[in-house]
Amino acid sequence: MKGRAFGLGLGGNTASTPLCLRDAVDCLRCSAMVSEARVSRVYLAKPWGAVEGGDFLNCALAGRWLGSDKGLLAVAREIEAGCGSPVKKAGKARSMDVDVLFLENGTSCPELILPHPRMHLRRFVLVPLAEVFFDPVPGTDGLTPGMMLAQTPDKSNITRYEGVSLG
Repeated sequence: MKGRAFGLGLGGNTASTPLCLRDAVDCLRCSAMVSEARVSRVYLAKPWGAVEGGDFLNCALAGRWLGSDKGLLAVAREIEAGCGSPVKKAGKARSMDVDVLFLENGTSCPELILPHPRMHLRRFVLVPLAEVFFDPVPGTDGLTPGMMLAQTPDKSNITRYEGVSLG
């Protein structure tokens, strides 16, 4: 197997988010730097924290990344910018947010903290991630997304959203 295992959380809460999710997933699937991409179903969740706008649509993508950690972060930021989202969200509504959740063998850049420091606290991240990544998440002492989901204190309601097909 080439590359390093990686996982992304994708989401947004504007009218353009469904199209942005499809475009982001297509972009990642077509990237020469991504192999074995698996995409979860889309879920609807209330905003977590003080965020403008309505409910969020969320999904996860996991696979193998053939580039550097900085390259993965750059792709995430390019996708956000392509959807019109600012890098600094600061509680604003966003059409697309791409979080790097984990990358096998960690990271060398200080702006990327892995695994994502709040991943284990967020059902809207763990529910879709548990659909597409079954191994222990690098940097979590052997915890799989399913194990983290069973242990999370977050009991918020996450529902499947049928209005977007990422197939």
